[in-house]
Amino acid sequence: MIDSAPPSHPRLGFILRLELSVLSGILLFASFPKLDWVAVVWFSGVPLLAALITEKRILRGFLYGAVMGVVFLAGSCYWVVSVLEVYGNLDAALSVPGLLAFVLLFVPLFGCYGALVTAVSRRSASLGLLLSPFLWIALELGRTYYLTGFPWNLLGYAVRAPGLQQIATVTAVYGLSFIVAVTWAILTGAILAPRKWVRWVALSVWAGALFVANARLYPPKHLPEGPATAILVQPDVPLKGQKFNAWIPWENPKKLDILVSLSTVAAMNSHLASPPWIVWPEDPAPFYFDRDPIFRGAIEAMAQKAGSYVIAGTVTFRGSGINAPPRNSAVVLNPQGKLLMRYDKMHLVPFGEYVPWWGFPGSIGKITNQAGDFIPGRKLKVASTSEGKAGVFICYEAIFPQQVRRFAHAGAQVLVNISDDAWYGTSSARYQHLEMARFRAIENRRYLLRDTNNGITAVIDPYGRIVAQAAPFCEVALTAHFAFETRETFYTRYGDVFAWFATLMAVAIAAFGLAGARRAPVQAPDDSKDTL
Repeated sequence: MIDSAPPSHPRLGFILRLELSVLSGILLFASFPKLDWVAVVWFSGVPLLAALITEKRILRGFLYGAVMGVVFLAGSCYWVVSVLEVYGNLDAALSVPGLLAFVLLFVPLFGCYGALVTAVSRRSASLGLLLSPFLWIALELGRTYYLTGFPWNLLGYAVRAPGLQQIATVTAVYGLSFIVAVTWAILTGAILAPRKWVRWVALSVWAGALFVANARLYPPKHLPEGPATAILVQPDVPLKGQKFNAWIPWENPKKLDILVSLSTVAAMNSHLASPPWIVWPEDPAPFYFDRDPIFRGAIEAMAQKAGSYVIAGTVTFRGSGINAPPRNSAVVLNPQGKLLMRYDKMHLVPFGEYVPWWGFPGSIGKITNQAGDFIPGRKLKVASTSEGKAGVFICYEAIFPQQVRRFAHAGAQVLVNISDDAWYGTSSARYQHLEMARFRAIENRRYLLRDTNNGITAVIDPYGRIVAQAAPFCEVALTAHFAFETRETFYTRYGDVFAWFATLMAVAIAAFGLAGARRAPVQAPDDSKDTL
């Protein structure tokens, strides 16, 4: 039964509702690494929802959502401050405002969520609660595309139930986010209307359904060892200073020789019937495949000597002139040392690798002086070999479900993510990045070979489980087995059908609720003396 008006809670004043919004933001970012309070995610949004559905002023609803967004994003991305300080050479007086400016770009999405839930709840609290999970998915989809997109720490990544995670093969990570948002709505309704026992029954039934679903969808305990072998090389190259300069091949090839030797020895000691796959991370040093004959000759000789395929991060250029724009690229070589494919990173990091058109290019610089003025790649590519097909994506691209899905849809039978997470230092960002990358394996039922400069380097199976992992902050070659998978998931084939359907549902429910709210008079708020 739909309520004709939101529940009356005169004690929920403006300040208390703000505090509830802050609490939701804190609980939400605490659900992610490093704090990893994963159980908290199931009720993290309840304080915010309680504030929204008992509020009668839409502007305040916007404010509550925005406050929660500021706390959540600032808590999730606090590491931006250290990146600005260490690699952007900014002091705290500038790096902290830099983080806040970045956060404020995305806050309007959270504010719109709060305003719409409040507006619809003016007609009916139950209708506002019904809208909330669909609208949350619309918010997350918006974060994926808005201002080139920044879908960092989507809600579903905090769900660690292995069985429920498999829903991502149909819905991507958005399905997990929806399940959590539905739990928020049911729990909020039960708390704010304690005399309506039916809502507590609904909550119990929902929890039982999730328990059964997790048990039924639980992945098999063991997968047979795959026939293919990956050698993920973690070089632990520093990002700046004299130690970084020591890796410049044309000045000192010894460091490069050590890396080649580490890779070759690991490959030759494997005694494999089929060629292994040596993977180097996103360009961790001044390695220029097109322009540096020392680097190019070294990895071509390495492929031949080890009899292996080689995937390596590098910088390439569009054109041959001295001012030719650079590209963040990955090259794939065959066991004969011949170039099979070059993939140029398509989704660059705004203000990290380039300044977007809306960011006043020429007036505002990049957040780090270590990155180049890169141009994006134009074409998604898959490397075809006699062993299988590999899709290689670079660093930041791992957080975009729809982009990685295109590699599998194009025929990639194994996914390879090369990254340089050394930017993050020892912060939670590297652990959050890994959690997001794990879901790309689940969504597409593919092995994921994730190679980084200094961690977290790992091999992830098609169910999202880490089957091998290297110790961080060390020079090491991780050897692990994998398989080329050919099955196609619903998500791989059809993409974000669920997320767009949820968005359409949000539009329909919001339109229905707003139309009704305009027809029905609204009782004056209890805290009418407040001016906002």
